[in-house]
Amino acid sequence: MSTSTYGRPRPQLSGTDPTDVVALWAEARTLYLAEDFPPYGSPPWLALHPDDPKRFAAVIGAAEKWRKYGDEEGLIRWFREATAVREPLANRRTRAELDEAWRGVRERAADMWARERARITPNPRWPKVAIPGQENRT
Repeated sequence: MSTSTYGRPRPQLSGTDPTDVVALWAEARTLYLAEDFPPYGSPPWLALHPDDPKRFAAVIGAAEKWRKYGDEEGLIRWFREATAVREPLANRRTRAELDEAWRGVRERAADMWARERARITPNPRWPKVAIPGQENRT
């Protein structure tokens, strides 16, 4: 066996009949597992004959990468976001500051809902509804 461009042993392949789909699949799979094929869409891939199993092995490799890692642009966006420069921890809010901000949000929300409840007047035609915790009021 000779060595592939990637340093792995190159499988010995016989001349495959281009109409024998099973043989082409087996040969392409062998090349895929040996990683002896150019990257999909690269100039060496484009130079391959359409019936060359290396061409199909590259398609299998690209499909596997898509299945594992998803869209290339999406992956690049994720890497950029993951490696983006972030504000130093020392400059960020403390837990006490965040808790205080949350208390303010809760108080404003409670005030808003109290105003909403006061604004709503029951219609006399509405059925009586028992209010939990207030058994004497309906």
